[in-house]
Amino acid sequence: MKKRGAAALLAAICLLAGCAASDPALPAETPTPTETSSPAYQGDSLFAYCTERQRELLELPHEELPVELIFHHWTETAADYETRDETVIAGVLQALRDVSVESESSIVSTDNRGLTFVTAQGDTYSFWFDKRRFEGVDGRCYVLSEDEKLWELVWGIRAADPDYQDLMR
Repeated sequence: MKKRGAAALLAAICLLAGCAASDPALPAETPTPTETSSPAYQGDSLFAYCTERQRELLELPHEELPVELIFHHWTETAADYETRDETVIAGVLQALRDVSVESESSIVSTDNRGLTFVTAQGDTYSFWFDKRRFEGVDGRCYVLSEDEKLWELVWGIRAADPDYQDLMR
């Protein structure tokens, strides 16, 4: 009986350890042993792990840019930050195109970040991330590289949001 209780406690601790809150101000995470690079993934474009719909967005010419970008930042609390700035939207799209996949990850977090692009016609295209891992077409998470510019631009959307600025005062 004591062994079962100890095993259950150990399982609960392991589960909770994977659910730690993230802080965007902290430096990028160091890959854990389960996230080490694999030659099968090294340098693959994010495009290869996107849904057909996401690929459509990434292939749009500059003239057909979405008119709005919503950054969903869901941690202990949920918040959405929006921009209609063409330069920012174009930059985020280009940064997504430049991201590479390094490996598959078995680690999952409760923190979610989403990018939803909205076209002038009202069509939406969404990309979801688990911390700095991309949630791919097959439901798996992939560790990203070359994503620094993407997150720099995305955190800039949050920093420019009037509600966020009021909160930080």
